[in-house]
Amino acid sequence: MLVTVGTARGGFDALVEAADRAAAELGLEGLAQIGDGRLRPRRLAWRRFLPRAELWRLLARRPLVVTHGGMGLLGEAMRAGCRIVAVPRREPTTAAHPSNDQRAFLASLARLQPITVCRDPALLRDTLERVAAQAGDPVTYRLGSNVSRIVVEYLARGIPPGAAFTDRGTLP
Repeated sequence: MLVTVGTARGGFDALVEAADRAAAELGLEGLAQIGDGRLRPRRLAWRRFLPRAELWRLLARRPLVVTHGGMGLLGEAMRAGCRIVAVPRREPTTAAHPSNDQRAFLASLARLQPITVCRDPALLRDTLERVAAQAGDPVTYRLGSNVSRIVVEYLARGIPPGAAFTDRGTLP
């Protein structure tokens, strides 16, 4: 299990505490990225922050990922094919911290993708137990972009004669 809280100031101690307690009760091993939080896990190994390359190596193992509702980590975990339990931050949203309330984003994402949203850290143990029962089932995310198709079609048509490339794009 990989637990991540992102880089928000103050961490997400409620998530780290709930994940550590659930890991102990369910006999799970793993690593928690705790950010600037004050709580240090007892059961889970922990690091404050993970370099990007190390995070990618961990995600490539396709662990169960328990995370806050940050778009960056969710996208990385989906691209890696990890099973995801997302616990939204529910702090007041301010100009300095515009993503402190992640409930609406996660609710929308869960309608489109097979992620599990745990609305309250106090419910994480039961959520993890339910998700662990599905561990053998493959998880498939519908990730797609038409950018690669557009580029391939453009290149297939060929570069127009007289085209010049500048920092402003293609000029006829």
